Amino acid sequence: MVFSLQQAVRMPARQWIASVKSGVGAMKKLTAILYLSLALMAGPTSASAADDRIIEGALVDIQKYEQQFAGTAPVNKAAINRTLKLLTLTRQRLDSAADHSQPAWQAADTRYNALVAHLNNLANPAGATTTASPPQKTAPPAPATPSSMPPAETTATGTTTGSAPAQQMISHQRVQVNKLDRDIKSATATVDKDGPKPFQDPQYVQKIDNALTRFRDTYAKFTEFKGDPDVDKAASSLATFENMIAFGKDLAAKELASLGDVQARLNETEGQMRQVGAPQAPMQPFEKGQLEAWLRSLAANRKAAIAIYQPLPEIRERAYLPNNPGTVEQGAPYDMQDVDRIERYLRDTVSQIDASLKEFTEQLSNAVRTETDSLSFYESFDPADPETQAQQFLGAGRADDIRQQLAKKHLLVSEAAEYSRLLKHDTLDERLALLSRIENVSKGYEESRLKALELVRMPKAVTTDTKLQDTAMKTLQSYDYVGEIKRLVINTEKTHRKMETSEAEFDKIDVGAGGKVTLSGTQTTYYYEWDEFQVATAEPIEDTHYIFYTTLKYYTSGAAKTPLNRWIISNRIQGSEIPLANIELD
Repeated sequence: MVFSLQQAVRMPARQWIASVKSGVGAMKKLTAILYLSLALMAGPTSASAADDRIIEGALVDIQKYEQQFAGTAPVNKAAINRTLKLLTLTRQRLDSAADHSQPAWQAADTRYNALVAHLNNLANPAGATTTASPPQKTAPPAPATPSSMPPAETTATGTTTGSAPAQQMISHQRVQVNKLDRDIKSATATVDKDGPKPFQDPQYVQKIDNALTRFRDTYAKFTEFKGDPDVDKAASSLATFENMIAFGKDLAAKELASLGDVQARLNETEGQMRQVGAPQAPMQPFEKGQLEAWLRSLAANRKAAIAIYQPLPEIRERAYLPNNPGTVEQGAPYDMQDVDRIERYLRDTVSQIDASLKEFTEQLSNAVRTETDSLSFYESFDPADPETQAQQFLGAGRADDIRQQLAKKHLLVSEAAEYSRLLKHDTLDERLALLSRIENVSKGYEESRLKALELVRMPKAVTTDTKLQDTAMKTLQSYDYVGEIKRLVINTEKTHRKMETSEAEFDKIDVGAGGKVTLSGTQTTYYYEWDEFQVATAEPIEDTHYIFYTTLKYYTSGAAKTPLNRWIISNRIQGSEIPLANIELD
């Protein structure tokens, strides 16, 4: 099964970690990259998943307002206008879906248009129309009047004036109402600066509600002065504050309904991210299928890291996660620092996977190059050369060593070729050709070894002295480790040798005033004198016969432990394998 692993394993990490610089736009960008990257082994993924979430969220809004404004009973016009304004956000969400042709989207669009038409009918029964149309961008509705303040009167010219105050405020009261106006505007500015996100926090909402209650209670003290410009100004500020709070609560409710339990999601995400990492790269010698298994593990972990990352930009953009001094391990809730930490871990994981793949690819190429250069060594073997016969073909265990070496080369290049095929590298043809060459070298080696076996012979005898032959045979047979001798030839002349050696033993060290060191002790000199010659014998080891080269010596003088006046084995080497039929051949 061939799959494009480079799409999932080698895609630059920066492509999918573009973060959340532009809210929904960043999410769309991330989603597109995810769909490209996840096309690894799992088959096609559903491109409608994001649209399903969009439609589901829009339907939550639509159903909520359908229930709120069910029937035809009179409804506060300010509430209708506020709802129409909120529905523009729903419209934008619904229109952000990629596929507007799917039945689910069209059904949601129909319900949305029907709801807008219904709200328009409620707001303007006399001029209502049956044609539904999405709300247009308009100026926000006028601030609602607090429930404690009656509506203002309208003059014949269309201008609005307050009712004449029942009585005049004293200076102290005017100072108080002006302070109330300032306090309300300051609170409004603070809430406006914080934005709607904090309304997802019940404690924040409680604090704002407490402030609103205080403002209402204070304003109630001035209702008897309705119509006063300063009182009306405070009333207008209070209405603006109330509308802002209502909008924040409504938007927060929708966000919470859409996001779900963010703390639980982040906790699950952290658990998942600990399960992914960069698998350790294989080490030579490779096993069959090891590189493919590693590549699949590498791709699966990269795919998992990207999938785990997927919800983070949306959470970052929409969820309220104020930073706190504690850690998750200490029991503190997840905050934006934790989101940063999780994103950083996943980015590092992908970077490590990419780096591991790049490094291993280079190392594998170097290993293949080395194997290519070494093949000429095996191709140079000459089966007719006696030295090569012994060293490369017929020495004990040598053939098995060569076979193992060539088998390792074959496995390495075979794995490297499969690696190139899986990743669709342009090195595939080159590695397949190298694989074929290794197979030819292995075949040629076996053919050359058979030829070497046919050509191997016992060494030429330099003398046929029967007395010397008998001496050699008796000496060899006196050693238990010498096998059955099928044939013996004397392959060197008998020679006489002498050697002198000295050994010094120091028992005193003197250091003079100038730093001169004087050693004193004894020195022993040994005089060696001996005869020697070498024989070649054909001996079996189990079912295989080998040529052994044995050096025999006869010492007449030597050290204290030197065996004197008898023939001994001084050195013995196992040489080439020789077929039984070739032993008697010259």
